[in-house]
Amino acid sequence: MEIFVFWSVVASTFVILVGTIWILLYKITKLKLKLTFIEENYNKLLQHAEQLELDKLSSIQEIQELKTRIEFIKLDNNKKEKMNEEALQLAKASLLDLGNDLSKQLIALHKQETEQSRRLSENNIYNINLKFQQEFQKLLEIIAVLNNKVDESTKIVEVIKSSLLSPSGVGMLAEITLENILKASGLRAKYDFIMQCNLTSNEDNGRLRPDALIFLPGNNLMIIDAKASKFLIDMPHTTDSAVDTAKADRLKKSINLHLKNLSSKEYAKAIVDSYQFEAHNFNNIITLMFLPTETAIENLSNIDREFIHRSWELNIFPVGPSGLMNMLSFAKFQIKEQMRYENQKLILNEVEKVILSITLLTEHAHKLGNNIQSIVNSYDQFAASFNSNFLSKAKTIQQLGIETKKSRNIDNSKLMLPRYQLVSSKSDIDMVNTKINSTNKVLN
Repeated sequence: MEIFVFWSVVASTFVILVGTIWILLYKITKLKLKLTFIEENYNKLLQHAEQLELDKLSSIQEIQELKTRIEFIKLDNNKKEKMNEEALQLAKASLLDLGNDLSKQLIALHKQETEQSRRLSENNIYNINLKFQQEFQKLLEIIAVLNNKVDESTKIVEVIKSSLLSPSGVGMLAEITLENILKASGLRAKYDFIMQCNLTSNEDNGRLRPDALIFLPGNNLMIIDAKASKFLIDMPHTTDSAVDTAKADRLKKSINLHLKNLSSKEYAKAIVDSYQFEAHNFNNIITLMFLPTETAIENLSNIDREFIHRSWELNIFPVGPSGLMNMLSFAKFQIKEQMRYENQKLILNEVEKVILSITLLTEHAHKLGNNIQSIVNSYDQFAASFNSNFLSKAKTIQQLGIETKKSRNIDNSKLMLPRYQLVSSKSDIDMVNTKINSTNKVLN
């Protein structure tokens, strides 16, 4: 056992020695390579140093040459500087004399120009001042005329304002606004609506005048009554609360009375009786109270909180310009739909006439097609006879020696007439005829 341990120690020691020797050999080889590299670099450095020494000698020579050149140039420059100084002194003297003469001339010229410009400026100032005074005088006259026209316009505006703000003027303004809206809505006057119709009640012979009647589809009637008040226009501009309260109470009573008159059965009955609507049995009659501005509805709602609710209960709808335009656009849509439905039969009759005309055109087209087919067949027979019989006989005559100078250069293939064939599809034509006949049966 001890011998085994001994030999194992010896073997491990040997392995370590061998590894150490290899490491030393590797390091020695590496050092040799480094030494070789260093020697090569040293040789290169020696060569470079020798080259630098040669460059140094050549540079020293160039420096010596440059020094001699610089000294020569300095001497030359000194001579030139002396010559330049002398020339400069002479030039300064001549320029000084010339400058003195020129300054004298310039001073004299400046005095002359200054005198001329002063005179010219005085003349210009005088002319401009004169023109300014004339224009200012004209402006004063124009302002005086303008003040007179403004005073006249103010008086005219006051007259127009007073006339418009009078009860009749305010009502007329509301009626004009209503008429403009109806004309702009696209409805047809005297067909879809009528304006300013005077009616007479049977009981008290009172004058009733709805401002517009609109005929709706389905035997429905829309009555528009324009309502306006000077107080509704002046209300946002007044400051006296006591006066406002009194006017508001009067307006509230007037509006409630107007609602009562509009909702009465006599009013609707008078419209139907007076306008010769016996042939019409109206299913529904809608009444609109038109106010010329949207703020008028708001002011009425502020005066009477129950105004809108009470109006709707009486089947009366207060509307402003925007609300009226919305309802008129809906009415126009309904009227167009009704017209389209009423014109449907007329459209069917016109379509039937068009189909009948198509049938006549088809018959003429058949005749024309048959004629074209017969013409094409006749032409094809003529071309076949011409190409086979006539040209062959003419060629035989040419071969027998009867020819002209022009016929010698003519190719017989160019003389042959082209032949055509007409292809017709009777099945498609029969199908079209079947569809037309079936359509006629449906229309009949």
